[in-house]
Amino acid sequence: MEESHFLQASLDLSDSASLERRMSADSNMSYYLRSMTPSAFESALRQKDGELASYMSRLASLESIRNSLAEELVKLTEQCEKLRNEAAALPGLKAELEALKQRHFHALELMGERDEELEELRNDIVDLKDMYREQVDLLVSQLHTLGARV
Repeated sequence: MEESHFLQASLDLSDSASLERRMSADSNMSYYLRSMTPSAFESALRQKDGELASYMSRLASLESIRNSLAEELVKLTEQCEKLRNEAAALPGLKAELEALKQRHFHALELMGERDEELEELRNDIVDLKDMYREQVDLLVSQLHTLGARV
């Protein structure tokens, strides 16, 4: 309860102090305005017009910057969304890549096995040719020995 009274009292004091400051500033401004000449008013008006033009120019520049930043933000947001979509597809692509690697590995194994079988068959053919030559040579020599006896 005491705190609320203290807060209210401090607010009342700040309001009254604020009011006193405003009244003091108003009286000072009133004195300042009465002591100014028309040429001083014109000079002050020109100065304020220059300041206004400067502020308007700066405002236009800042608005232009804001617009370009807004466009850049839109582009970057679109790019971010595109990258997020691509990133979402990445696990599927990784799984597909892994499956392709497995298929490639199995295909290489099968090709290796086929090459081994092919080499074995070639060796078997060479062995068979040698065996047939030996048999033919043996038969020819047997025919020569039989032909010489007759």
